Amino acid sequence: MEKAQQIPDAEYVTALWNILQHNQDLVRILNFLRDNAPDAYLCAGVIRNTVWSALHGFSAPAYTDMDVIFYDATDTENIRAAQLQILLTQHFPACHWDVVNQALVHTWYRTSEGKSIQPYRSVSDAVSVWPETATAVAVQLISDDQIHTVAPLGLQDLFELKLRWNSKMVAHHVFLQRLQQKQWLNIWDRLEIVQ
Repeated sequence: MEKAQQIPDAEYVTALWNILQHNQDLVRILNFLRDNAPDAYLCAGVIRNTVWSALHGFSAPAYTDMDVIFYDATDTENIRAAQLQILLTQHFPACHWDVVNQALVHTWYRTSEGKSIQPYRSVSDAVSVWPETATAVAVQLISDDQIHTVAPLGLQDLFELKLRWNSKMVAHHVFLQRLQQKQWLNIWDRLEIVQ
């Protein structure tokens, strides 16, 4: 049985939807996912960067890398992820799509120490181990005016512009490498690293 996860604060979910729906490109993608892969979520950097840009008063960033996740333990050959990636690439060719069935991540992922991981039990379980708390967010459109948000670590850090290492899977040096590589503090100068 999956342990209880933090339920995102309703006010933050409302604020997230208010930000996302002002970006028609993301709304089109969310609608496409709802119509073609209703169990899939748009997630991680695209959500994080959209919120951070909005909170800094910036226009929406240009999106190239798009992460989509779902959980299907019956698709052991990973056919659905490959098919959805092709479909998304055909309909949104300007984006680079990374579509991952979280039920299969344990078959290929290794930690920075080279260790294998236990299978995830759900989308929420998978998102709960992502490297930063503000990145651990997945969204799907369930109706024209409502989203379902998976944020097992909450949305507070995302909206309070906090960069916090999530120690559940990645080593601290990996978090620091990501900070350097992604240059978040140079792009969004109100971000604060929290230890």
